[in-house]
Amino acid sequence: MGHKEWVVAAAIGIVAFAAVDVAHEALGHGVAALLSSGVSILSISTVALSTDATNPWIALAGPALNVVLGVVTMIWFRRGAGFGPGAFFVWLFGVVNLLNGFGYGVYSGVLDFGDLAAATRGLEPHVAWRIGMGMVGALGYYASLRVAAAALAQRLRASGISAGSLPSLLWPAYLAGSVLFVLGAALNPIPSLVLLSGVSGGFVCMAGLPAIAAMVQDDGLPIGATIGRATAWLVGALVVLLVFVGVLGPGVRFGGHESIGSGTSTARAPK
Repeated sequence: MGHKEWVVAAAIGIVAFAAVDVAHEALGHGVAALLSSGVSILSISTVALSTDATNPWIALAGPALNVVLGVVTMIWFRRGAGFGPGAFFVWLFGVVNLLNGFGYGVYSGVLDFGDLAAATRGLEPHVAWRIGMGMVGALGYYASLRVAAAALAQRLRASGISAGSLPSLLWPAYLAGSVLFVLGAALNPIPSLVLLSGVSGGFVCMAGLPAIAAMVQDDGLPIGATIGRATAWLVGALVVLLVFVGVLGPGVRFGGHESIGSGTSTARAPK
């Protein structure tokens, strides 16, 4: 894979990771908050949707939406043909959604923190709920990796692309997307969220992404060009980076409220 191609893979990773984050916070938590009576949104950032009140459905909506989007996107990807920058983005968006959604089960089960911990707070026996969340999350995470690997292998074989090219696609996307999460969390007024959300949501939660390359059987095809050189993705990634870090990083306030990331809704970690 040429130098330009791994740069394009990193750019696609930035766009895909940012899209997953926005879907989680705005479409997941945000829509649930808007539909909840007596709840007002105070602010939104890369790490949290802050509200003046909350309920289990608002906390659950973020991870649940990620899982739904991941499943729908994977079905869409499997029905497509060919492989290029657009197809790689669709696949990456799907798998990152799945890893994010199920990763919450592991994270909340182990640390008793995050969206699912908030959603199950008060349910007894609490330890049993934590164990259950962790087990479902771990099983769902592994199943997501297997499904994503199978779908990707099918498209690569149909397109005559060697599976040996995958590390040069997956590693740049994983590293670029994870760094994006850390940068977005770094500008939040709550310093601890750099580790609790940025690092854990990116480098830790998405650690299975580059491992997918080992799950796809080598087909013996010569390693060659995969996604090519796509200037539009580079420009798009730059715009996304600036908005995600510069605007959503510090947070966007609503109604003149000052709170960013410290409302009653739980900051997501992992993303």
